[in-house]
Amino acid sequence: MKYLKLITLSILLVGFYTSSEAQTLSKTEKKAIKREIKTFKKYPEKWVRLQNNHKEEVELLEATVEDLRNKLEKARTDKRSVEVKNQELSEKLAALESQYLTLKRNAPSTELPDGTVYQVQMGYYQYLDLLSFNERLKVIKAEEVNGAKRYMIGHFENLLDAVQFSNDIKKLGIDDAFVTQYIDGERNIDFDALEVLEQ
Repeated sequence: MKYLKLITLSILLVGFYTSSEAQTLSKTEKKAIKREIKTFKKYPEKWVRLQNNHKEEVELLEATVEDLRNKLEKARTDKRSVEVKNQELSEKLAALESQYLTLKRNAPSTELPDGTVYQVQMGYYQYLDLLSFNERLKVIKAEEVNGAKRYMIGHFENLLDAVQFSNDIKKLGIDDAFVTQYIDGERNIDFDALEVLEQ
């Protein structure tokens, strides 16, 4: 009896469907639907199997949707984890860059700092060429002036230290060594260390 009610209901639904869709259904489609209804009347167990298959498909789709939802949530959690790791790496990188800049600032260089500093000129030679040392040896600088080279060594912020170093260089046999003055990277050509010390 239960099967007959289901079959009758399905026939009514199919009938309603066919009447509402009559304009779009071909004769072949209508015949196929009528044949299917007769089969379900004659063999109601087929209808039950069809319903069970439909139910199983729905359950399978529901499980698939739930699985995809779980995967999406896991992906969101993993993304947050990656964002935290990226933040940590960014902070480490910033610390290393800061450390690198500090080391770079404190590295010996031929660049003259701003303010007043003193250098010792060791000589003025036309044929001695130490320009190639500028990149490798950061405490000695060679300058080309009027076809000759003048060589400077060290950056001294204290005039007495520069004079002492100049005297030590002279002991090595470089008699032309003397102290020069640079202000903001420009040489003060009128500077005389001995005059300044005598004052």
